[in-house]
Amino acid sequence: MVVLTEKKGNVGWIYLNQPKSLNSITNELAAGALAAIEEMEQDADVRVIVFTGAGRAFCAGGNLQALDALDTENAAREFVSTVGEVSQALFDCPKPVIGMINGVAAGAGFNLALACDILFAAEGVKFIQSFSNIGLAPDFGGHYFLPRAIGPWLAKKAMFDAAPITAEEGQKLGFVNAVYPAGELQAETEKYAEWLAARAPLALAACKKLINHSGEMTLAEVMEIESINQAQLLMSEDCKEGLAAFAEKRKPVFSGK
Repeated sequence: MVVLTEKKGNVGWIYLNQPKSLNSITNELAAGALAAIEEMEQDADVRVIVFTGAGRAFCAGGNLQALDALDTENAAREFVSTVGEVSQALFDCPKPVIGMINGVAAGAGFNLALACDILFAAEGVKFIQSFSNIGLAPDFGGHYFLPRAIGPWLAKKAMFDAAPITAEEGQKLGFVNAVYPAGELQAETEKYAEWLAARAPLALAACKKLINHSGEMTLAEVMEIESINQAQLLMSEDCKEGLAAFAEKRKPVFSGK
């Protein structure tokens, strides 16, 4: 299987599973990732998704053999468009997605990481916009995600010179949320994912969707959607449970209803 999945309680895990090629992107890998995301999205028991890579890499970008085999502009466009749907699926998924960056995230792999909501990385892991090294420009949504993460000027430099950004530097720049020793990364990610999975799913989904699109809206438009979201959430069972738990000084048990 080129992509593996497993469930641990209310957390769904997705592993890119082509370690010999450092999980580089092929049509097959992209199709497997899309199917896995859909599976986790449709599973009512899964409240948080962890997206990671098997072996010593998160994702090394486009598979060079697959890229070299593209013989027409139409074929190239179809390939890039099709495999890029993985970033869109992660971005649109209503459930929080934690990117566990266990090894290098280069090229499309860097942008795939940025499509996740939260990034935990191993110490020393490198993020590289490596496209210009082989005469390409970023894809997988890189031109959307990276300027929003670090600003347009730093994004241009990262894309122009393809210099590696370490996990520690990424944390200072703001796109990496936490950095852990490699041997502790999975346990720390699992602990946070389990904690997040216990929070109110409807509220998290509303937050994610509006944050993802707020940059394209005016303040008035954001506040209008906030009023719609909040009215719906105030009527939800989760809100009633949250208010009751607060009053009773106990931990809430959210149902996602």
